[in-house]
Amino acid sequence: MLIGVDFGGTQVKAGVVDGGEVIRSTSTATRAGATPAEILDTIANTALALSPTPEAVGVAIPGEVNGEGRCWRLPNVPGFEGVLIGEELSKRLGCPIAVENDATTAALGEQLYGHGRHHPNFLMVTLGTGIGGGLVLGHQLYPGSYGFAAEIGHICVDTRPEAPICVCGQRGCIEAFAGTRALLREFGGNVSEVLPISVSARRGERSGLKVFEMMGRALGRGLASIQNLLDLHAIVFSGGVSASFDLLEPFIREELRALCFAPPLADVPLLVSELGERAGVIGAAHLTQL
Repeated sequence: MLIGVDFGGTQVKAGVVDGGEVIRSTSTATRAGATPAEILDTIANTALALSPTPEAVGVAIPGEVNGEGRCWRLPNVPGFEGVLIGEELSKRLGCPIAVENDATTAALGEQLYGHGRHHPNFLMVTLGTGIGGGLVLGHQLYPGSYGFAAEIGHICVDTRPEAPICVCGQRGCIEAFAGTRALLREFGGNVSEVLPISVSARRGERSGLKVFEMMGRALGRGLASIQNLLDLHAIVFSGGVSASFDLLEPFIREELRALCFAPPLADVPLLVSELGERAGVIGAAHLTQL
């Protein structure tokens, strides 16, 4: 039995996975302001709801870990710096634990059971509270030497002194223009989620359209640099905002065509994940077999 857990900023999703299918799943909300220990308890209890004696559990987290499961930091979930996530969860669950960045994990799921079957070199871009990336080269997951590969959310696309500050502390990162907080800030009002922004944009209202233009252009500028470096077969998008990808694509493509070194680089296929919201759980489950 393969169990995968996808820990996001607001909830923990877990599933029993068979190949590319989630055959049983559950989720638990995480309390705002919860301590790392409380969050680890929530992750463990969510997994135990699927099996009281799991053989192994793979966990996707919204940040970086090294090969031993020690967290560097979770930019959008404070307090996890230096936490031995793998060791702590192993104590709670009594089984081996594999831990990896959530976007890298989603890329693994997509590699095995999604667009990766036809595109050996691709970048997975996760659109949500943060902007993440996972890289597959030659049909092989590439996490990097220290686990930081494809952190595209923190590529600088605006060097102005007044560029918005990102949660990482730098100015002008893609995430500062394309993460959920940036979208809500640009739209204004009392909106607390992205759906009303999408509705506004689909009505043709400038207030909604300008948000997706801001997001699309920031992504396009960063992705153009990545294409000039890697010449990928495809760029795949996942996460909640990918449901509105049609509103983003024209601006991403325009930036690619303006900034890529050659036309074939700019014409890279821009795809929405075949696995959708399941990519994280499916990829996490298969971490245990790497």
